[in-house]
Amino acid sequence: MGVFSIRSEYSKYGEYHSNKVNVAIHMIFVPTILWTSLALFTAYFPGPLFTFPAPVVAVLQHVPGPMLSANVATLTMAGYIVFYMILDQIAGLLIAPVIYLMLITSQQYVLSSPNAVSVSLFWFVFAWIAQFVGHGVFEKRAPALLDNLLQALVMAPFFVFLELLFALGYRPDLHREVRNEIGSRILAFRRKAKQATNVTQ
Repeated sequence: MGVFSIRSEYSKYGEYHSNKVNVAIHMIFVPTILWTSLALFTAYFPGPLFTFPAPVVAVLQHVPGPMLSANVATLTMAGYIVFYMILDQIAGLLIAPVIYLMLITSQQYVLSSPNAVSVSLFWFVFAWIAQFVGHGVFEKRAPALLDNLLQALVMAPFFVFLELLFALGYRPDLHREVRNEIGSRILAFRRKAKQATNVTQ
């Protein structure tokens, strides 16, 4: 299992999110962080890094909503979608329109609201605080980002999306496999923590 394995990536992130309350907090605030991040990226890095080739423009013109700009936010999310599709083609395709909608609404919000930056920044910070509370109070384990920042930031949106899909019955065999793997990882973590405690006593 490696970086392009859905079982490995989901399990590594999931072992930090086994408490139901903490997972519920993440279901709400991970999308909040993603949307506000896109708004802030659009506000601070608004200009396109390049223009889309004509064939790409022709395709985008048939997509509902305003034309996307090839800015930092859009290109970052394009990278996310490619990675998600490598992990799981169907789930990657299903999350693509969700990310597209988040891109369009966040970019239009920045363009239309004079208070977009301050409001987005408030909810961005609030959402992070809520997640740290979830880990400290309910999970009682440090967030995944303290061990692997990039993996946590990239996997968080896909994790909560897969949690929703699994709840709806998506790929039950995969769900069972990753839950078993997460359980094994949590057990190993607790054994290691107990051994460390015994050594220091």
